[in-house]
Amino acid sequence: MDNNDNIGTYVLETLKKRYEVTEKDIGSDRKLDKGLMHFTVRSFDITGLGTLCLLNMKGMFGLMKMETIVLSCVTKDVPLLNIDTISAMGSTTRMTELYDTRIGKKDTELENACQAIKDGDRDIPDYPSGEHWYDYMCMACSYRKKSKGNDLRMKTSCMKYFDAYMKEVERAEDCDPAAKTAANRVLPQGLLDHGGPAVDQVRKLFGDETTSRLVLSHMYGVQ
Repeated sequence: MDNNDNIGTYVLETLKKRYEVTEKDIGSDRKLDKGLMHFTVRSFDITGLGTLCLLNMKGMFGLMKMETIVLSCVTKDVPLLNIDTISAMGSTTRMTELYDTRIGKKDTELENACQAIKDGDRDIPDYPSGEHWYDYMCMACSYRKKSKGNDLRMKTSCMKYFDAYMKEVERAEDCDPAAKTAANRVLPQGLLDHGGPAVDQVRKLFGDETTSRLVLSHMYGVQ
């Protein structure tokens, strides 16, 4: 992967090699602009797997940039995957979070693989994300780092997380899509009901209706 590409490009191209990927027509939601904040949203059906969302934001005349990737699987009993990159004021924050929405038997193979990647970056400062209502769902092996001088390393680690996740998808048991969708919905519905840093900001900019559509349909594919 070219170092100038974002992680979303890597995720999308990897999925295209293994699945039929169809971009959804989400109309005017594809570009959301308010003041100095500009969002681009792309949502994809991954045939036989679930939903992928790639969301990019630019703000403050390009001084702040954000990329969010959500992979929500409904045919395989795997966690929800969120990958976030935030660049601002010369610092980069990279997070790869796994939310445990598994409905069947659980093992630790994915956790062990991800924890090994995380341990390899123990010298990079953790991002102090604070406490949130959804912490109980976020697996301990999740990656949250912030640094001014280790961006390539952090980026590589997040890509390794995705690779480990895809191996888990390959070995995971098939599951009932309706039951898995219900389990996957707990996080995004909770974000709408109880709040979260990013969702609260989007709601303030674009209102309840757009925020609900963005989160439930475009990002997590549960509506």
